Amino acid sequence: MAGLVDQSQIEQALRDVGLRPGAVVIVHSRLFSLGLVRGVNATADIAGVYRATFQEMLGSQGTLVVPTYTTTFGRYGRPFALETSPSEMGAFSEHVRTSPGAMRTLHPVQSLTALGAQAQALTANHPRWNVGYDTIWQRMYERNGQVIAVGIPFRQCLSFVHQVESLACVPYLYHKLLSGEVYVGGRRIDNEFLLAVRYLKRGIAYDLARLERDLRQHGLVTEVPLGTDRVQRISMDAIFDTCMDGLRKDSYYLLRSHPEFTRGEIPWDGPTNGREEPVPSYFQVLE
Repeated sequence: MAGLVDQSQIEQALRDVGLRPGAVVIVHSRLFSLGLVRGVNATADIAGVYRATFQEMLGSQGTLVVPTYTTTFGRYGRPFALETSPSEMGAFSEHVRTSPGAMRTLHPVQSLTALGAQAQALTANHPRWNVGYDTIWQRMYERNGQVIAVGIPFRQCLSFVHQVESLACVPYLYHKLLSGEVYVGGRRIDNEFLLAVRYLKRGIAYDLARLERDLRQHGLVTEVPLGTDRVQRISMDAIFDTCMDGLRKDSYYLLRSHPEFTRGEIPWDGPTNGREEPVPSYFQVLE
């Protein structure tokens, strides 16, 4: 029956797409795109079937990661509590977040949650920034991480590109200081968090068409049908190498068009002579 899958079909699709025991995988999902699961009605129960299937296939040494973003912290100032703030990334993400043994990175906008053997190593002592050095993105990459898209368009599963952007020093991002209430263990903490964001009113719009084209042309994307949609997999190595190569050639490789920067204004503010602060003594060259 169209739009109806069972656990064995889910397992077969994940096997065919290249999921292997012991892997570290981040999953982006839209489960309703695949159809219903045979014999299961509630959304949370459907998410549970997928979570159980992933865990069974990953085995005791594997790790499942999901984005558990809370953008309402940045948009509306909604308080963030590490242990209780629900994910705003869908039913599967929230199901994994609330599963026994799940561990979440401490970031009030872009947290990720890990479940499995590497959960603590991936999430503990996370820095105050969302991308860059020692973040969960770097830790997953160093562990040969894989990206799996379940029932979601390919370009919507490429959050890892923001890690590559940070390392390529793209000129259209800056690090925003976040303000708001953050709680850990029921107690408010005073940490200052940062978030890499686009400059506003500069015509900056993402378009990952070139990246997707380059990845597919080199045969780096594996996909198989499942239900009324599909499952896709790509390695973080492939994303990193392809994206970085594109950004080396064109800083705007991931954008729809060149940003509307104005000469003389940040980030294109030109020479600083006459408007810089006094040079600190430890930078001065002594004759």
